[in-house]
Amino acid sequence: MTNRRRLMSKFAYLIFVLSCVLSGSIAWADCADLSNATSWSDINTHRIVMYQKNKAIATMEIPYCTILKSSDIRLIKDTVCNWDKIIVSGEVCDVRKLEKL
Repeated sequence: MTNRRRLMSKFAYLIFVLSCVLSGSIAWADCADLSNATSWSDINTHRIVMYQKNKAIATMEIPYCTILKSSDIRLIKDTVCNWDKIIVSGEVCDVRKLEKL
């Protein structure tokens, strides 16, 4: 009976640790409604700021695509989150980090 109790205790501990880890990663993900974004500007070749009129609403890091001032940025969906995709000058690119401002 003690082995069973010890096993149940370890199982409960494992479930607790997994739930803490998973809830932390879910809370870490940031999303922003960019449906009203009117413009963007570049911070560098892999990071941009999205604006609604003159107000900055989000920054996005796109590490594997080069963004130039002449680039055409298109959203695939209105609400963008970490690991979503956008289109940069016809190329599908991953948003690795999005910060809602």
